[in-house]
Amino acid sequence: MRTTRTLTRTITHPMAVAATLAVAGTLFAAPGIAQASEPRAAAAASSGHGLKWFQERHGLDRTGSVDGATARALRQASDGELHQTFRTAADLGPEELANARTVIGVGKGAQIPEQGQVIALMTAMQESKFVNYLTPVDHDSLGIFQQRPSTGWGTPEQITDVATSSKSFYGVAPFGSNPGLIQIDGWQTMPPGDVCQAVQVSAFPDRYAQWEQFARDLLAQEGPSVPPIP
Repeated sequence: MRTTRTLTRTITHPMAVAATLAVAGTLFAAPGIAQASEPRAAAAASSGHGLKWFQERHGLDRTGSVDGATARALRQASDGELHQTFRTAADLGPEELANARTVIGVGKGAQIPEQGQVIALMTAMQESKFVNYLTPVDHDSLGIFQQRPSTGWGTPEQITDVATSSKSFYGVAPFGSNPGLIQIDGWQTMPPGDVCQAVQVSAFPDRYAQWEQFARDLLAQEGPSVPPIP
């Protein structure tokens, strides 16, 4: 109360008013400084723990790259752990990020709208975390989209070529018997996760949607610098 009365008397004099406002400006500048650092803190908080953290949790070498042991551990991890690991493009390994950029580049080259590129990124993230599996891990599924030679997605060599398998997913490859993205009627207005499932016909149809925001952020970050791949 004493402080309040003193302040009340002080601000009644014009010169004191100016002085008080100057002091108040200084006082309110401190929160401003803190606020300026908030975007940096928020950006840091938005990142996941990354591959090295995941590898350490599973007793693997902390290389930050996906080898066979890490790939197997990723396939067995829970959705909760995967979301802790992967939140931004920076959390992917270098080879996996390059594969994601290829998916975007093929989409650009085929003039697939950004919504379609998001759907492709969602699918690859759910199926493989952009790991290009060269040997089957589930039946005869291969590559970043886990496409199967036995169900008409192409030869193993075609499926494990990231650009070619991306064309298959988008529905612009000159081979294969399965409908790709652009063959799904009304895909532009469907929920993205439903489109993923329409192409993939997965036993777990509801799991694609969880990666939509990751895919949108990935495209926003990497897309502008990716050239079209014909």
